[in-house]
Amino acid sequence: MNLTKHNNASQLSLILKRRSVRRFDRRAVSGDIIKTIVKAGQRAPTSCGTQFYSFILVNDTRERREILNLVTENRVLQSAPIWIFVCSDVARPLKMFKSLRMDCYLGEVTGLIHSVIDASLAAENMVIAAESLGLNSVFTIYHWKAIQEISRLLSLPRNVLPLLLLCIGYSAEKSTVRPRWNTNVVMHKNRYRMPAKGRLLWNYRRSNKTLVNMGYFSQGVESLAENWQRKFASKEMMLREKKLRRELRKIGFLPNRL
Repeated sequence: MNLTKHNNASQLSLILKRRSVRRFDRRAVSGDIIKTIVKAGQRAPTSCGTQFYSFILVNDTRERREILNLVTENRVLQSAPIWIFVCSDVARPLKMFKSLRMDCYLGEVTGLIHSVIDASLAAENMVIAAESLGLNSVFTIYHWKAIQEISRLLSLPRNVLPLLLLCIGYSAEKSTVRPRWNTNVVMHKNRYRMPAKGRLLWNYRRSNKTLVNMGYFSQGVESLAENWQRKFASKEMMLREKKLRRELRKIGFLPNRL
């Protein structure tokens, strides 16, 4: 497809060429740029204009150190000049409803769905805005290892969930666009159809070969399958699932019984 034929070719190109960056240089990012990125996040679609999100910029050195201690040392977080927690926020809408004396109700599941959608859409807008301003970024969820402790550190009230930690800065690495599955694997017409095993494996092999040639994997990891096995190992994930369920219930984002 020739992007130059379209009026918005530059914007579309930013999206299609966007890639995550995990090492940033020391250049500072101005407060005006940060505000512009947040404003771009606010322009994302939102459920009934409710804006179920909040953004927390963490620039205090001591607080950042405490977070690093909670998630263990991490080169991505250490090098990123800008940390913004993108939060699913049901607490503020509930307070707004109460202040307006409205007869409104948001249960745990409804609030979770609305806020995760709103926060995720806003976060993607922020990433594209950063790219358009010459910056790079990466989404992280390292903080989910200690979500309760970090929620307390950020003074988050009940019904506010630190969904994503968005790291922004100027790239200090040479990186290229990572492969994705062919569109015919993820796009369906009229109804869902599970791709055949052969098609899935062909896409896997193609992507894996590209990633290996790029030197994408960390030392000791030789394939995408091995990478998945490490990240989603059954025993560890089952323990993590139990912990997350307990923590989400405590902060108001998961009912005791569905």
